Amino acid sequence: MELLIVRHAIAVERGDAAFANDDERPLTPDGIHKFRAAARGLRDLGVKLDRILTSPLVRARQTAEILRDAVASEIDLDFSKHLAPGGDYAALLSAVGTLHADRVAVVGHEPHLSGFLSYCLVGGDARGSFLLKKGAAALVLFDGRPDAGAGTLEWLIQPGALRGVGQK
Repeated sequence: MELLIVRHAIAVERGDAAFANDDERPLTPDGIHKFRAAARGLRDLGVKLDRILTSPLVRARQTAEILRDAVASEIDLDFSKHLAPGGDYAALLSAVGTLHADRVAVVGHEPHLSGFLSYCLVGGDARGSFLLKKGAAALVLFDGRPDAGAGTLEWLIQPGALRGVGQK
């Protein structure tokens, strides 16, 4: 199985008076523009997806929609509370496994995704020192069904580098 882990793109700053509820903070116009370019970079790298699982928070859902439009326009988004900040790693990995898909993307938030990436690679409560900037993506490979500590990091690419993929 291929698991693509994507951090949401640039969103309105926390504490903005227009969005008293943090769950409702959207992407900024710049965040949308930059992630569209990053998503094209993922497409140009040959990323294919069967399913996309996203946090229900607006900024993650918007990022997942842009990703879907670039690499898998025919699929619907699935939502998981375990991708929201503070979600449960084991429950999230189990949910990914129940999708019965070979290529799955998850879209969420930091620092939760760095912890989840570490959980996929090392297992337990291990905390890796991964830096996932807004709009970054990491590809983890599993031999069969995903299990904690059984993943192999294929790559982790920051958004600026993704935007440069395919550029001449």
